[in-house]
Amino acid sequence: MNRSARFRTLLKKPPFVCMGAHDAVTAMLAEQAGAPAIYVSGFAASAILAGQPDVGVLTQTEMFEHIRRICRVTTVPVFADADTGYGGLLDVQRTIRLWEEAGASVLHLEDQAVPKKCGHFAGKQLVSKEEMQQKLRAMLDARTDPDFFVVARTDAIAVTGLADALDRLEAYAAAGADGLYADAPESVDQMREIVRRLKPLGKPILFNMARSGKSPYLSLAQVHDIGFDYALCPIEPMFAMHKAVKEMMETFMREGCATNAVADRLTSFDDFNSFVGLDRAIARESKYATK
Repeated sequence: MNRSARFRTLLKKPPFVCMGAHDAVTAMLAEQAGAPAIYVSGFAASAILAGQPDVGVLTQTEMFEHIRRICRVTTVPVFADADTGYGGLLDVQRTIRLWEEAGASVLHLEDQAVPKKCGHFAGKQLVSKEEMQQKLRAMLDARTDPDFFVVARTDAIAVTGLADALDRLEAYAAAGADGLYADAPESVDQMREIVRRLKPLGKPILFNMARSGKSPYLSLAQVHDIGFDYALCPIEPMFAMHKAVKEMMETFMREGCATNAVADRLTSFDDFNSFVGLDRAIARESKYATK
């Protein structure tokens, strides 16, 4: 069973979370911690690769390479942000082919206009419902792995309101989307209305757990009780990294640039080499050494 088929199997046994990973190391840590699937966020990729906010600065091929690096070091299904598909109808077809080539099993395509923004930023603009339907149909036609899962995302809640967001997702389901995702609901009442309207469509419904202040802070069990099937924990590992490294560097500089001052914050040299597989690499190399 390939990773895409395994992702579809996960959807038969909800709930589950796709843990955010912003590089190869965090992807390996996510799998080691027991995450059943990994999520590659465009927000995180923009920060890690470009040191920029999520305002559409990354190219299609930059994101492709980023996803591929993560897929290489993991065995669980990878859900990768595809933003707006990086252009028009032919561009979205190339996007799904590249994401499949990279090793991803799932993507979400959003209905924002270019230049897009993080779904939890102000100032978003939308394409028409009809244009998004066209993009979904084009993308689905270009899919080569029938198990690859395409999620339709709408950013309409903050732009045109919840009613329009739900109308849009119903139209995207009719266009063939495998799953549905209304980003940044602002209350539990809105979440309940999303489930009430969308559940009869028979498509898995996704919730974004990002701690941005837009959506309620709920556990996976609470999200599932409302009626969502699975969730993203997209940027929390990157925020944890930012806080930990910031504090370590500030302490190091303040304490006279002494590693003793931060030793209790560090993984040991040997433990990290074990984590990245030094012993396995040496064993592989030794097979071919001259005897």
